[in-house]
Amino acid sequence: MNLRIFDSTDELIAGTAAAILQRIENGARTIALSGGSTPKPLYRLLGENEALRSVPITWIVVDERWVPIHDPQSNAGMMRETLFANGIPDAQRFLQFRTELGDAAAGVREFEREWKALGVEAIDLVLLGIGDDGHTASLFPGTTALNVEDRIATELFVPRLDMWRVTLTKRPLRDAKMRFVLAAGASKRPVLDRVRAGSDDPISVVTKGRETWWFVDRSAMDSSD
Repeated sequence: MNLRIFDSTDELIAGTAAAILQRIENGARTIALSGGSTPKPLYRLLGENEALRSVPITWIVVDERWVPIHDPQSNAGMMRETLFANGIPDAQRFLQFRTELGDAAAGVREFEREWKALGVEAIDLVLLGIGDDGHTASLFPGTTALNVEDRIATELFVPRLDMWRVTLTKRPLRDAKMRFVLAAGASKRPVLDRVRAGSDDPISVVTKGRETWWFVDRSAMDSSD
């Protein structure tokens, strides 16, 4: 397990931002981003980097709740308010799930159409989160989304959340050239322990046997680490 451990959340965010910028300097041009509260300051920090605005990057939303973009739960909405607070640069593109369409299945079909139209072949870097239950993206334990092998994205209904979600499938996540996993807080200790023990949690399914770097704060690790 490739680990980078930081003493505070602020250092975690700064260190992850530096690592992303380094990957961009080394040629990463297709970058997929996950939602959630942890990466929000990270995206704001990247959005404040003026030099980054001239780099031709295709940014891709990893997954989305099926809510309007102005809903506080919208991942794409959060990214537009942070990474793109000053607007999407002319040199860059932003591929999101279009939740204004009639239903989640239609949103996935349009996402896949745009993916192909943009000429995306593989993701250079994907930033993933990890839930306390081991989910990543919107690949939740026990859901049919984990079994989708022949699609770029899929829709799913998550009963315990009573919500439709849309998400990249495990195939493009595993085929990405690099995965960064961001984890902060003591609540992540049990799932990180399971991953290191070889669990079959969705995050393990996505990262096992693929080059992955784990960016975690000290509170997410056992004291022995």
